[in-house]
Amino acid sequence: MLTSLMALWAVFFGMLTPGTLPGGTPTFPGGTPGTSVGIPGGGFGMPGPDSSGPLKGRYFTGQFTNAAGTRNYRGYVPATYKAGTAVPLVVALHGCAQTADIFGKQTKLDNLAEAKGFIAVYPEQNSKANSMSCWNWFKPEHQQRGQGEPSIIAGITQWVQQNYTVDAKRVYVEGFSAGAAMSNVMAATYPDVYAASGVGSGIEYNGGVAAMGGYILDAKQSGRAAYQAMGSHARVVPTVIVHGGADKTVPVANADHLVQQWQTTNDLADDGVLNGSVPTAAAATKSDFGFGGQYTVTSYADGHGREVLQYWRVDQMKHAWSGGCSCQDYSYPNGPDETKAMVDFFLNHPMP
Repeated sequence: MLTSLMALWAVFFGMLTPGTLPGGTPTFPGGTPGTSVGIPGGGFGMPGPDSSGPLKGRYFTGQFTNAAGTRNYRGYVPATYKAGTAVPLVVALHGCAQTADIFGKQTKLDNLAEAKGFIAVYPEQNSKANSMSCWNWFKPEHQQRGQGEPSIIAGITQWVQQNYTVDAKRVYVEGFSAGAAMSNVMAATYPDVYAASGVGSGIEYNGGVAAMGGYILDAKQSGRAAYQAMGSHARVVPTVIVHGGADKTVPVANADHLVQQWQTTNDLADDGVLNGSVPTAAAATKSDFGFGGQYTVTSYADGHGREVLQYWRVDQMKHAWSGGCSCQDYSYPNGPDETKAMVDFFLNHPMP
């Protein structure tokens, strides 16, 4: 999570010094693959035993290493999983000062994975890479394919695909806050891996200090930068965005710019030219009230009338995960179910 404005200023401007990652050659896809070390019966990089908790599936934990560094991860496999029958995969990225376990509890994603029959995996940042355990989405070396943290997250994704029967057309990435910013980076840098992305209280590609209410990169510039990051893999990437209208940590203007960024990126990815081939006008808008107040869902379509963007604005929510568990900080339990909204969007948007 982005725990406070002062802490964020410290991270960006050196009052707190994030750890550094070693440089290296691109590792995924293309290049030397990273390693995931395992021991039988669960533990590092191996499927774990049946869970003793309330869910009937099983957990796994692992540690992935490549030239960019080492990160732990944990995941959940539903009880209905059968090897040989392909299932979707959701990669979930936590916020600053969170862990994989905290984010899993906050979002209740494992419960939904059990109910809908998909695998969830949670890569985990560490304090050696960033003093607040934030994903380093704001650094140029972590905004490109085949290097830095994107290569590690993609490598963890690949490990799950190699060890479980995953539907390659239904692999998705989502995140909260700093994790949402990194989720957006992953969608731009690996559009051939992730069919769609979910951005919860996040930042546009290459958004810099916009999280703190600072300068926001022009959305068309950001959109062009994301398109360039796609390289030869460029395609229209469906994205669902959820943001609090009362968010003072990552102001809601960031969500508006994120919509414009993806409209620009998708317009360019559609035919290589920014020519309005992907409309910017909303295709549909609906508002509703819940215990957490009013929220509005705006949908945007491509030039063929197919939905490519959903934007959920939860008016009274601050910096939080809507519908999240009250057992965790930065949750807004009375808001619409953000986890379900993202997964529903994902499952309706397989890779073409």
